[in-house]
Amino acid sequence: MAARALLLLLLAVAGWQAVLGGEDVITITGGKKELEALVKLHPFVVIEFYAPWCGHCKRLEPEWAMAATTLKSNDPPIVLAKLDATEEGNEDAKARYRIGGFPTIKMFKGDPNRPIEYEGPRDEAGIVRYLRKQVMPAYTQLASAEAVKAAAMEAADLLSCASRPSHQDVLVVAVLEAAKGRAFDAFVEVAEALRNDIDFVVVTDAKLLPECSGGCKAPSLVMYKAGEEERPRYDGKFDAGKLRTWVARQAVPLVIRPDTPAGSKALQKLGRATPRLVVAADKASPELVQQLQALSKANEDLAVVLATEQRQLDNYGLTLDCTCKQELLIEDPKASHSLAAAQVEGAKEGAKYLQSGASVADASGFIKRYQEGKLERYVRSEEPPADNNGPVFVLTAKTFNETVFKGDRDFFIEFYAPWCGHCQLLAPAFEAVGKKLQDANDDGVVLAKFDCTTNDEPSHAKLVVHGYRTMYFVTATGDVYSYDGDRSEKDLYKFITYRRTTEPGPLPSKAADAGKQAGAELKDEDSKEEL
Repeated sequence: MAARALLLLLLAVAGWQAVLGGEDVITITGGKKELEALVKLHPFVVIEFYAPWCGHCKRLEPEWAMAATTLKSNDPPIVLAKLDATEEGNEDAKARYRIGGFPTIKMFKGDPNRPIEYEGPRDEAGIVRYLRKQVMPAYTQLASAEAVKAAAMEAADLLSCASRPSHQDVLVVAVLEAAKGRAFDAFVEVAEALRNDIDFVVVTDAKLLPECSGGCKAPSLVMYKAGEEERPRYDGKFDAGKLRTWVARQAVPLVIRPDTPAGSKALQKLGRATPRLVVAADKASPELVQQLQALSKANEDLAVVLATEQRQLDNYGLTLDCTCKQELLIEDPKASHSLAAAQVEGAKEGAKYLQSGASVADASGFIKRYQEGKLERYVRSEEPPADNNGPVFVLTAKTFNETVFKGDRDFFIEFYAPWCGHCQLLAPAFEAVGKKLQDANDDGVVLAKFDCTTNDEPSHAKLVVHGYRTMYFVTATGDVYSYDGDRSEKDLYKFITYRRTTEPGPLPSKAADAGKQAGAELKDEDSKEEL
């Protein structure tokens, strides 16, 4: 049995080498077993799960190939592979790693049971830089006051610094007695988990840290954040779970700016679980930012977002007015209620509260009324069109849940903005597919569009709109699949055929009505003949 297993492994390696003869990306065709053998053979393997029809996958393919060529001679080695998740032979691998969208990239460090999500860039240079960082230590140990000062200045002021190559907006300095032991192991575990968003440094002499001139007890943490003077400190128990929770929470900017890389990343990390105060203002003056930072520190359970561009505000239904007054909006996913029984069971809908024509001085009172439950809920929705029988059905916030989750049809939905160029390019092909379904009297699949600039986005956990255009296919059984393929009519229709759960043709109720009508007409004809 052992000899047979060894033979299979050698054959697999030979097959991979044959593939490598043509390119430097290994192609996995043998599903879960071949994937496991590859991961166990190499210390660091990165696998792209893709679909041939996926537009993003096609754009990634040349970048992935060039990155593989660059990384094949890396020390330590980094192996890049790809797996067609639509092939029958790879179905078990797709199911095991719960691949629901394409491309999905997972990293493996010798253990097929512990995949790590890839959250890096999609261009060759970015892929190489990101993956090289994954095989480097997750922290840097600094031994001089000058190096510590330079690292702190870079984190706080975004100055260039040769001592840290990653240039993150957050730096965490661990003050430890030694680079070993329980406290050190807990710190390293957290650094490994958060290395993609935060830089970590270790010092074993508290005197090297300016903030510890008055004395820092080891073990402890000090955090530096871009644009903020405050230096959060942690002196509690050095347990990996507690450390990670503290670091992740404190790393969120006091005032999140969607127009900055750090702010955009922070919003993605927050997801929809944290209530937030959104402030719409015509500009981010230093005075306003300072006021909002103070407000954020006074309300730690509420994330504060400052948006100054209309495209950012479209996501919240806010508009800048000529009086330069702010608008205040609180989004609270916890203040939720169950949807109608006809919709997806267990779905929740967050609440919003709005105060227009406000100033930042009104924010404290606004938050207090929110906490006391004295604010009236705000829902943004346009009215459904009087005539909604076109090739593409128009969804609104008022009609979305009761229509999409009724359970009788599949919906292919585009979430768009009227000003979006990609959305405008998609429109002709999307309408052509809708007309094709109408002409075929196929009611099982509905093409629909949802204007995110005039409607609150649906609160379904899987219907997250990251940008325009965003497209989802929602089946009659409630499953949700994202679409990131080509915009051609052919590819759109092919995706519908692949994902649909309903039978082509009219709905059963319509077919029954048509049958009754045909029967009635036939009876009328018989009556005429008798006369």
